[in-house]
Amino acid sequence: MANIVTVKNLKVVFNEGNEQVYAVNGVDLSLHQGETLALVGESGSGKSVATHALLGLLGKDAVVTADEMLYGEKDLLQTSRRQYTHLRGQELGLIFQDPLSGLNPTMRIGRQIGEGLKVHRHVHGHALKQAVFAAIEDVGLADPALIARKYPHELSGGQRQRAMIAMALVMQPKVLIADEPTTALDVTLQAQILALIKAQKVKHDFSVIFITHDLGVVANIADRVAIMYAGKIVEVGTANEIFYHPQHPYTWGLLDAVPSSDDQRDQLFTLPGTPPDLHQPIKGDAFAPRNPYAMPIDFKKEPPLFQVSSTHFVRSWLLDPRTPHYQPPVTIQKRWARFAQLHAEQTNDPVVESQQAGGVPV
Repeated sequence: MANIVTVKNLKVVFNEGNEQVYAVNGVDLSLHQGETLALVGESGSGKSVATHALLGLLGKDAVVTADEMLYGEKDLLQTSRRQYTHLRGQELGLIFQDPLSGLNPTMRIGRQIGEGLKVHRHVHGHALKQAVFAAIEDVGLADPALIARKYPHELSGGQRQRAMIAMALVMQPKVLIADEPTTALDVTLQAQILALIKAQKVKHDFSVIFITHDLGVVANIADRVAIMYAGKIVEVGTANEIFYHPQHPYTWGLLDAVPSSDDQRDQLFTLPGTPPDLHQPIKGDAFAPRNPYAMPIDFKKEPPLFQVSSTHFVRSWLLDPRTPHYQPPVTIQKRWARFAQLHAEQTNDPVVESQQAGGVPV
């Protein structure tokens, strides 16, 4: 499948006076044509910074470097500010986490939705009004004429988020970056917004990078999932591989923190400790101080990228063949058993409990 976005060894360093913040530390990322890629991690893991670097939205205090950063065949590292404005206006869409910060409080909703069409497509008058009404109706807002006349503060949270989606999609972008678009919404509205993005993706045939800190949110929307920690992608795979065959202890923790319908625990799992200080380069595996499975090498040397399958890659020394046998949490063992069962059903092969030397089920 062709890549519409390709990023290799992306690094972002912020200069804060005499200090530096190493926010993104060598991210490799690909977005396939027509897929939804979920970028998951705690706050401060570098998810938004990496995608804002891709969009050319970082300020002058940010130093962005990469071996390669492509949109299709276009080299984004050689793209001027003016060219970026054109790309963001027509081909790369963004939904902000907080619609109140993404919408101009002094402009009516209709004018904001139509701004891109007016500036980049030179649509005016009746044609512009009809296009705006159609975009509003397309995201499930009734009475588009009324919505278009309102200011952001006159809409509910769910309506504002739908208006943001309309503003991002009215230009029919090829790539949509949704930066935690459901964080401020209740569970019912979250489900509605996720269903809306999924339906619009099918209707308009674009690719999505969906940013979130909650793995539970992406279960039914993502084709692939990339787990970020301390500015690096530590695990990436298909949604099934991440949910049912996770290999990184950080991914295990994120999954255990998600409640499920058959959960019998009195208290949800919480990852111990806090993310590392990114004001200085990290030695070894950044997750080592919080990792109950950490070995001496984790504190000395950064793990390479291990391949689990053709679509599944992990940065963890646990996958090294020299690693002593270990047992993951019981909750993760149950997920592995479910993955083996799903694999057997799909291939008509019997379920075989095979392990590598390091104790990692294959």
